[in-house]
Amino acid sequence: MPGYERAAFTAELTVTPSEIAKKPPKESFEAAKETAGASGLAHEAGPDSILLAGGRREVLEAATKTIDAALDAGAREVTLKVEAEGDALRFGDGDER
Repeated sequence: MPGYERAAFTAELTVTPSEIAKKPPKESFEAAKETAGASGLAHEAGPDSILLAGGRREVLEAATKTIDAALDAGAREVTLKVEAEGDALRFGDGDER
């Protein structure tokens, strides 16, 4: 996402499927992608990652639901990278906790 379009808060999730899960390996990523899409946040999905962008609270809630969906569908690992840009509210600041 270009810098000038960046939201104040982003979360990038990378889903690693399990090769020994009872479900097809790609199903864990598809479940995460579907859940992220349903969040209504701006998001991009790459070959194995999803980007959620918006306010801190809504991004963290959507990330939690997305992680749950991926794990429930058999993911072996979900990596989460969170970034707060510029004047984004930080932990302990404002009402968006």
